[in-house]
Amino acid sequence: MMASMDLRAIADVVHAPYSGGEIPVAGVTMDSRRVTSGDLFVAIPGERVDGHDFVGAAAQQGAVAALVQRSVKATIPCLEVADVLQALAALGAENRRRYRGELVAVTGSCGKTSVKNISRAIFAGEGPTQATLGNYNNELGVPLTLTRLDDATRYAIVEMGATRRGDIAHLCGLAQPRVSTVLNAMEAHLSGFGSVAEVAEVKGEIFDGLGATGCAVINADEPWADAWERRARSGGADVLRWSLAEPADIFVTDLKLRDLAGSEFTLHVAGSALHATLPLPGRHNVANALAAAGLAFAAGLSAERIVEGLASAEAEPGRMTTESLADGTLLIDDSYNANPGSVRAAIDFLAQRPGACTLVLGEMLELGADSAQRHREMGEAARAAGITGFVGVGEALAEAVDVFGVGARWYPTRDALARDIAVVLDTSDTVLLKGSRGAAMETLIDNLRNAAGDLVAMRTGDRESTSC
Repeated sequence: MMASMDLRAIADVVHAPYSGGEIPVAGVTMDSRRVTSGDLFVAIPGERVDGHDFVGAAAQQGAVAALVQRSVKATIPCLEVADVLQALAALGAENRRRYRGELVAVTGSCGKTSVKNISRAIFAGEGPTQATLGNYNNELGVPLTLTRLDDATRYAIVEMGATRRGDIAHLCGLAQPRVSTVLNAMEAHLSGFGSVAEVAEVKGEIFDGLGATGCAVINADEPWADAWERRARSGGADVLRWSLAEPADIFVTDLKLRDLAGSEFTLHVAGSALHATLPLPGRHNVANALAAAGLAFAAGLSAERIVEGLASAEAEPGRMTTESLADGTLLIDDSYNANPGSVRAAIDFLAQRPGACTLVLGEMLELGADSAQRHREMGEAARAAGITGFVGVGEALAEAVDVFGVGARWYPTRDALARDIAVVLDTSDTVLLKGSRGAAMETLIDNLRNAAGDLVAMRTGDRESTSC
């Protein structure tokens, strides 16, 4: 929190009755398990879990006050408001208004968190940087991110997600970014949008409020690039284009993909050409690096600083992170989330791996009426790319398994696959796990580890029993 935001000031911002003293507030959280001394606990109501039931636990953890929308018995002051979500938004917006550093915003159907992480690596080399935690990119997460901005913060990177028209506009109204980008528009959250064109329209809201002092960082490889540029320029904003396919304001040449080691290339930034390395695997991460480079350059960072930051970028857990299992199988955990675009990127990367490769794919959620077709296309894409094995988990993957043909297996649930997980290891040198957040494919990692250990023990036992 900004140093001046004590409890009395917060009460004024959220229009809550309060007659107590000026209690310092160190931070804001909505998870009682993560409260640290001096925090304001925000009691978010919910159908299954109601934050009001955890005010006492938050106080025991060190919270100095709570933001609530109904009366609760508590040993700490409670600021009671009509709507906690609106109050949290107001608090985040006020803290943002007091913030004097640079704020950049990222949205898109795929790659938001990766671009945020790469950007953080770049900006952190220039000065103190705050960024969205995990994928806290909605009407709860963005205000929480804004409350973390303090007088020491020089750069802020805010990830923004959307499930309906107006979501991005609302979040931009709170965050007031000066530099913004839309990474792409793909088949994600189609149950809320209806079409990819609608996705592109909604994501473009991030450019509408930039104004004459702002800069839009635009992916020139997207079919919506010109429309996004018109939206940005209509408000007077500058435009910076990046491309993985052709020369632009920011682009690459001499690209060499180094498998799990990442890539190296010549990075061209507004006339400068520098050798760069990126420790994140896959061509799609090179595109993410270009977007991050665009954000940093638009915010005033040098090409040299950008290259230094790219070399230190780290992957988010569950996003193409790797582990060698006991039996020698390489496990690639890309289970953090999935939509058709990100699955195609995973397929392209997996197809370049040596030996037998298996894609274990859980359901892609929120695809609307085209869900069956989109899942079937994943089976077709995996077969066409030369993937040797395909495992589908969930009803939506049944047709994808049929389309893939020989080398494919279908399981109705994760538990059913877990009971048969050794089959995946028996036929694979590399296994890649992927699925939507709700598919929770990461829960299979321990099953794979245990099965690999069992295979090693079995092989050792076989050698010992046949020795003399």
